[in-house]
Amino acid sequence: MITSFKGKYAFLDLSAHCTVEYEGVLYNSAEIAFIASQYDNLYLRAQFNSAALPIYKARELAKRLQKRGDLTPKLALELMQEVVFDKFTRNPHFGELLVATGPQRIVAENNWHEQFWGRCVCNIRPGKYGKKPSCIEPGYNHIGKIHMLVRDRLAVVTLAA
Repeated sequence: MITSFKGKYAFLDLSAHCTVEYEGVLYNSAEIAFIASQYDNLYLRAQFNSAALPIYKARELAKRLQKRGDLTPKLALELMQEVVFDKFTRNPHFGELLVATGPQRIVAENNWHEQFWGRCVCNIRPGKYGKKPSCIEPGYNHIGKIHMLVRDRLAVVTLAA
């Protein structure tokens, strides 16, 4: 099971530097492309397409801007799947590394209480945010599930080639 997106598996991290396209615009990571996808205003979205934009600045900027009105968890999942699929098809080396993970389960563990995209393990390995009782229940791990779905799609394409 893969639980850390560091070291050998750093390519799984959404903030890993690579080219990702969303609606015809190129971004410097999947995370920044996903952040930009949360805005329907093209001017706001354009704030994120600088190749030199560091991820921490994109996160800070995103906190100050008004997200699109139709952004639901279902839509966020669709947007994330689109962005992650583009990341691994546009960057073949990353795609090969993902397929090479084989049947391993991918779990986006964290210790900052994020339970929608990942699984918080603060009750096992507390971080700077301490323990939170609600993190006893497993998170949804949508990032891990999306990675495994994309891996399965890429593996089928690889076998067909």
